[in-house]
Amino acid sequence: MDTMLSSSDLSKPTSNGVVSCLTPNSTATIQPSSTAISSANATLGRHLARRLVQIGITDIFSVPGDFNLTLLDHLIAEPELNLIGCCNELNAGYAADG
Repeated sequence: MDTMLSSSDLSKPTSNGVVSCLTPNSTATIQPSSTAISSANATLGRHLARRLVQIGITDIFSVPGDFNLTLLDHLIAEPELNLIGCCNELNAGYAADG
């Protein structure tokens, strides 16, 4: 989730409001039509955290693991998100359902 978004990729025009693609050099381009990412050091994890807040998500039930720790760091850093850690996927599902 530390894929860097370059400023040159953010200036590409969009046809449907969102561009989402991975290039061979692992640069991700995601640009919603209403909110542009202006920082050259923005990461995909930060962008996802901001978008979750923008669509009204307040609570996230998570299961920490080796491959998602960086993403969880970005979610924790978002002040409007409440990250609820669970022991396993089953418990996270029950907590979200409750």
